[in-house]
Amino acid sequence: MSKFKKHKIKGYESPKLLATQVLEEKTAADLDRQNYRRAKEWLKELCKRNKELYQPRLIACYQGLAQQMLGKGQLPEAKTVFEQIRLLTGRPVNGRLEAQSLTVADDYSAAASVSVRQYGEEGGGTLTAAEGKSLADALVIAFEDIPELQENHPDLHRELLAVRTALVHLSAERFADAQNELKAIGRRSIFADWRLFIKGLCAFYAGDDAKAREALQPFGKDSLLFRAARPFIHIINDGATPLSKDEVKEPLLMDICRILNRPELDHVLPRAEYLWRMGRHADSFEHVSRMLSDFPTNEPGLLRTLSRFYFQALFHMSSNQGDKYFRDLHYILKKRRNNDVANLLYARSRNLFFETDQGFSDPDLLRMWEEFLICHQRVAGESSRLRALVYAHLGDLFGNTLGDDDACESWFDRRRKKGTTRNFRLAEEAYEKSLALYPTDKEIHLKLLALYEQGDINTRRNRKLDEISRLFPDDKDVLAKNGNYCIERKAYLKGIEYLKMAVALDPLARINREALGVAYIKASLHFARQKKSPRYREFMKEAVEMGEADLTNMTLGRPYLRVRQAIFEWIGGWEKEGNLLLAEAMENGNEDGRLSYFAYLISRAYEAPLPLISQRENAIKTIFAAPAPAVVAALTEVIQYVRLIVPDKGWLDKEFKRLNACALKAANQPCTHQDAEKIVHYAFNERWPDRALIHRYVKKMLNLDPKSPLFLYFQYLYDKSAHLFQRPPTEKDLQRLRDIQALAVERNERLLINLLGKEIRQVEEFLSSSDDDDYDADEKDDDEDDDEDDDEDDDGGGGNRKATDFVKLAEQLVEEMGRISGPRGKSSSRRKKKKAATSQASLFDDPDCPF
Repeated sequence: MSKFKKHKIKGYESPKLLATQVLEEKTAADLDRQNYRRAKEWLKELCKRNKELYQPRLIACYQGLAQQMLGKGQLPEAKTVFEQIRLLTGRPVNGRLEAQSLTVADDYSAAASVSVRQYGEEGGGTLTAAEGKSLADALVIAFEDIPELQENHPDLHRELLAVRTALVHLSAERFADAQNELKAIGRRSIFADWRLFIKGLCAFYAGDDAKAREALQPFGKDSLLFRAARPFIHIINDGATPLSKDEVKEPLLMDICRILNRPELDHVLPRAEYLWRMGRHADSFEHVSRMLSDFPTNEPGLLRTLSRFYFQALFHMSSNQGDKYFRDLHYILKKRRNNDVANLLYARSRNLFFETDQGFSDPDLLRMWEEFLICHQRVAGESSRLRALVYAHLGDLFGNTLGDDDACESWFDRRRKKGTTRNFRLAEEAYEKSLALYPTDKEIHLKLLALYEQGDINTRRNRKLDEISRLFPDDKDVLAKNGNYCIERKAYLKGIEYLKMAVALDPLARINREALGVAYIKASLHFARQKKSPRYREFMKEAVEMGEADLTNMTLGRPYLRVRQAIFEWIGGWEKEGNLLLAEAMENGNEDGRLSYFAYLISRAYEAPLPLISQRENAIKTIFAAPAPAVVAALTEVIQYVRLIVPDKGWLDKEFKRLNACALKAANQPCTHQDAEKIVHYAFNERWPDRALIHRYVKKMLNLDPKSPLFLYFQYLYDKSAHLFQRPPTEKDLQRLRDIQALAVERNERLLINLLGKEIRQVEEFLSSSDDDDYDADEKDDDEDDDEDDDEDDDGGGGNRKATDFVKLAEQLVEEMGRISGPRGKSSSRRKKKKAATSQASLFDDPDCPF
């Protein structure tokens, strides 16, 4: 029953009852929509009324319907339509439709004969582009001689022979000869697409993927050559070619397997891919393992890649999918016997999967990995390198740090705490077993050293450092670390030698030069207190020779080193020599008072004799009497540096108060942007920020430049500090930050732009999480409100989590602020360390699941 008759049953009007004009309108509308099935019903009725007028249109409609069916591969239905056309016309269908039907039936020889006959009847000049391509496809695929073509169309026959000869050369890998044959084919020839296709295949097999892709991509999606070129393009693009969601992929996979010369897979992979796509992951694995006797395998090749895919897929699944897939794999492998490779790959994936499961204890994980080593030995024999890799991985696993963060602790006084190692004993044993197999593996030595540092076990740490230094005498980082630890435990001579070796290996490494400078200073102070003048004089002489001429770096600057040397002479009992050295140092760089202030603070920090301290205090009273902002800015750098040396001293707190009062007094004088920035940065970095000092200088600079993004940001921080624990960030704060960032973009303040961008993202995340918490709170039942008093004491409550998040945000805000507001002229005293080269590759070179 036709679709029209079905619709008629549902109440559609019969064509017999419609006027001719209405039937013509409906026919035209359906033909425009290419709804030939419905249009022919209207035309049948019109033919009954006027056969001479409407029969040609009915025949054309049948031809369109037949062509539409052939395009969908509906050959039996198309043949039924052909019979209707024969009954109407009294003769068979035209040659083009017949050739198309023969092509759908894969009878290219007959299709070629019919196409050539039709081509001759029409004179060869009326072919459309699509018809010409269909004729060319039939002639090439038939690969037979057609006498009629050679006799009546010699030019077409010559081009056909060129295509055939080129294909023969291509099959024999004579790519140059194939290219030469194609020169006989013009760009407007019906064989032009075949010319491109053969060129693309020549480039593909020659390894020129770019040319192959360029030649194989232009074909229309409904053409035979598009289907033929598609697997090649898929291989060239490494499988990245997008496929439609509802597309059947099995034929494409079969073609790819044949192109890759893996015919044994063309009946396996398509079904496996279908099962995987349907979510039947374990069935897909079982299908491949049942069809391929040598699967899974660990031998290099395509099957090894396929094996790794199945055993690593669970790491890319959701938790529920991964659990189910894991259990199903276990059941499948349990049924199969004598498959050690599969058990080995499964054991590795199982162990990595269970490492994230808190239901397994550390000894259980250790036992499972040792079972894996036994399984590997059974498959591939003993491998000391693999054993070392496994134990190194276990050391990393058990040596992980479990952080301990107190959310209620004030962020002003919070100190960074060392976390707890997951399992120190097992981590140490694992690293030692790895080193027993490969004693020269520097990376494992350093990891074991880091474990001792984390555990704060200084004796083992120092022994390990000495061992590493002996094994790797040319590693500057190891030497520097050993030297710093020696200085820490007051083994000054040994530490200085290590640091001198590190500096000699890389004289440009500023961090090591600073470490050596600190070592000289600490050793000199130690020997000065012991009244051993030759020692500290020798060390300070070397420090001055290594130092820098300017006043930028207070550790390596020669003026600062000479001030220290003078103080050491005083401490050692050589007052006259100390005074001479101090006077010489002051003459060489005390224009802004920083050197005098440095001498005063350092003499107090080193507990120098009182006469020296009194002498220095009298010198700085004149500086504090009439301070200028530039002088105050210089003094803030000095006192912040000294605070690193003596962080908790009562006299230093008084000095901070005195300097703050001096800075407020200087605020009435003209001030540069850079000096104000240093002073505000200093005020923010105090243990309890001086809000009056911040407000004074921020207001002063904004009066001079109301659109200064940096001082607008300081003003934002100042306003936030007044409500630090009263309210979290709001949408108004977020908009304020965005406005400041826009001004920073206008002035190209890149560091400030990056800082504001990071802070804006943090505030957005905080506000987003707050909205989610509010929504969850609204969804709670009324009976939960009765337990409100109990919930207030619960650390897991949403409100407490918000407060904790805001405390962390505020802490990061102040820490990050120092990066952009520090002294601009001060050179960095740090260099980024290069990442240590990885000496141990991941197991089976797996990039997705690093071992």
